Amino acid sequence: MTGPPATKPELLALINERWAALWQLVGALNDEEMERPLGDGWSPKVHAGHVTAWERSLVALLRGQHRGEAMGLSRETWDAHDSGDESSWPATGDAVNAALAAAAQVQPLAEVLAQSASTHAELLALLGSMTQEDLDRPYSHYQPDNPPLNPAPVAGWIHGNTWEHYNEHIGWLEAGLRG
Repeated sequence: MTGPPATKPELLALINERWAALWQLVGALNDEEMERPLGDGWSPKVHAGHVTAWERSLVALLRGQHRGEAMGLSRETWDAHDSGDESSWPATGDAVNAALAAAAQVQPLAEVLAQSASTHAELLALLGSMTQEDLDRPYSHYQPDNPPLNPAPVAGWIHGNTWEHYNEHIGWLEAGLRG
């Protein structure tokens, strides 16, 4: 497939394919390797916790819940990230990711892995219940209390918090494990 998936079956297939690739990589590591920081300073466990947190934010988005709270973030931290001010991205995005990394770092490995599996299963069940029309609905349909109006299809957030995100972390993990 070239480009983003156009249909729900293509989307689910790509999510499953890239998830399997991520977990094939992570699943080959022993507990000590999962805890060892890589060149980016994050251990594979922290990468897994980070991906899980963003999947939780996606579940919350689709359920009309506060995304930051679903990730365990304060409203202040999340609201700074979600301000829509692109010029603030590195600082606010880094603050969100630093908070997520710190939270994952102190969690036991077994808990991170269990949360990852359960969150992913919850997300797949939710996506499975959605129609193509649901995927094409605007972000603001799902987050009406989050101004300003955002007419972009929610599918973009689904892509960015699933298969595209998995691909980013696969690349970082492969580079870190080689180094």
